[in-house]
Amino acid sequence: MTPPPSVIGRRGFLVGATGLVAAGLAACGSGGGASPGGSTPSGPGFPVRIPSRHGVAEIPAAPQRVVSLGITDHDVLLPLGVIPAGLTGWGPWESGVGPWVESLLGGQRPKVLGSEVDVEGVIALEPEAILAVQSALTSEQYKRLNTFAPVVAQPPGSTDYGVNWRVQAETIGHALGKQAEVTRILEQTQARIDETRRANPLFEGKTHVVVRTDSAGTYAAYTKQDARTALLEQLGLTLSPTIEGLDSGGRFNVKVSKEQVSLLDADVVIVTTAKATDVEAVQNDPLLNNLPAAKRGALVLLDDYNLTMALGSATVSSIPYALDHLTPKLVNALT
Repeated sequence: MTPPPSVIGRRGFLVGATGLVAAGLAACGSGGGASPGGSTPSGPGFPVRIPSRHGVAEIPAAPQRVVSLGITDHDVLLPLGVIPAGLTGWGPWESGVGPWVESLLGGQRPKVLGSEVDVEGVIALEPEAILAVQSALTSEQYKRLNTFAPVVAQPPGSTDYGVNWRVQAETIGHALGKQAEVTRILEQTQARIDETRRANPLFEGKTHVVVRTDSAGTYAAYTKQDARTALLEQLGLTLSPTIEGLDSGGRFNVKVSKEQVSLLDADVVIVTTAKATDVEAVQNDPLLNNLPAAKRGALVLLDDYNLTMALGSATVSSIPYALDHLTPKLVNALT
């Protein structure tokens, strides 16, 4: 009898579908912000107070200079026309941002910050507001940063790197005074999801598993807490009851041993890799290739690391990109 699966860590897995409702944001009204590059009066809707797990950000005026510490918070800033002075590098890209928003940098190159919060480095960028919505910011880091500029940290009730894409966008839009623009972007993103579902009725009720693996043959299946699962379920797919029945302890994923690889089978199995360089080894993985799904052509290995990162990022900007590139693969696997 094999031991029950254990839970694997979260830092490299990003973004589950948790958070709080938008009504939890404390507002003083609505209004527009301004693009970066100069001082502005407070403007309509300011000041604003935005609660987080560590305290309340009090933003007196539409911030003109912003640092993005949340690993995907720039995916909300850039379509709003705000180029951060600095951002936490996420993914393999030199610019620190994915191809779905690269063009929105307009040739500018924000300072790319490391994954560990460098408080002095952030302060040196002289931000008027610091965004750390999709982050693991600690209370101590928050206190130090907040003495210099208001910090919009993880929303109350959220988990580290686990803020729902809607809540992430709403929180950032509120901080910038760009609620109307965010509402429009949210509607566009949801419309893309809905259109994809309507166009592909074959997705309805089909079971799926998204598994992360590497060249060492380590397997982890994403649970209902994760944004990948949440997105696929919005398309009509259903998480495999086998994975759903495992005790994840409320975490984003569960580790599955080599002896238990059969647990990963479903109508469609989507395989992501820890690194782009793992793809070749995973293509030849005899355990995965022995799954019934693989034998009938329903194992989808994401050999495009941009797609892997887009699916894992699950933001208003990356979701349309993920749908464009993943949908044809799902259709092919299920046909």
